Amino acid sequence: MPLRESKPELIKLYSSIGKIITSSLEQQEILDAVMDEVRLFFSPENWSLMRYDENSGELFFLIAEGLELEQIKNIRLKSGEGVAGSVVQTKSPVFVENAKDDPRFSNKVDERTGFETKTIIAVPMTFRGQVHGVIELINRFDGSSFSQEDLVILQTIADFTAISLVHSNEYEETKTLAFRDALTGVFNRNKLNHLKEEWSGRRMEDHLALVALLDLNDFKLINDTYGHKTGDQVLCHFANILRYVIRGTDKIFRIGGDEFLVLVQHESKEKIVQTQGRFHEAMAILLKKCKENKPPFNFTWGMSVGSIQKLEELIHEADLSMYASKE
Repeated sequence: MPLRESKPELIKLYSSIGKIITSSLEQQEILDAVMDEVRLFFSPENWSLMRYDENSGELFFLIAEGLELEQIKNIRLKSGEGVAGSVVQTKSPVFVENAKDDPRFSNKVDERTGFETKTIIAVPMTFRGQVHGVIELINRFDGSSFSQEDLVILQTIADFTAISLVHSNEYEETKTLAFRDALTGVFNRNKLNHLKEEWSGRRMEDHLALVALLDLNDFKLINDTYGHKTGDQVLCHFANILRYVIRGTDKIFRIGGDEFLVLVQHESKEKIVQTQGRFHEAMAILLKKCKENKPPFNFTWGMSVGSIQKLEELIHEADLSMYASKE
């Protein structure tokens, strides 16, 4: 579509993109909305957004429309490979009128899907000199070619999207820091309180929980005898070995100086009962590991099981159980 004929549509597009990238910090929500606007404006046969992993030097598909994502999600393009890889390497947009005649074209996707690529426009998502990904449009739906004007418009969209991605990543990192214990890396009390608020607005009558509280014995004595640095090492060691004796879906929280909480969720009463037995075995292993440490240490624990909607009560019951064990 010639630029002079699309001014109202272009203003509408930029307005929509502006609203999208300022209305949310959720990365997937932003990207899905941006790519939907791209579809409406450019009418490509297929369009994709690829993220660039700087560590591996590879591009991978994050969004692919017009193709089955399952077919291509494992495809990786190195920097310099294919049109998208060339965009990363040069940090410059690319307009290809005839893909088969372009030496930069890689037919990996066409071979995997049976699709025939004819015309391509691909632009880098760049912010402060760093490429975060590539937006690529393939074949206009009506059979006509893309234009240089289309390339300029898409690059503007990509630039704004890159800024939004960086802000979204910073937001996620901040959330992670806010919900993690700085010393041990496990979740903190803030995360536990956040979960309580999150669950309060949901229907969770059928969800069951196992809560375990674990308290290191005579931790002050460890600090007084060996120093606070050793005390910190003991806490970190305890958190690490605790990770090994629970499942990946269970959550660990450090809720006090030397006090930890483990939360296990299930919808099945039978599975919760099985988990109780597994947890007793896990605690025996954990106690053995603690005694093998230098310096050796010990802990006391208590457990409760019930509806997740009564989480506060379950924590209180586990607390009573733990102190009963101490006595």
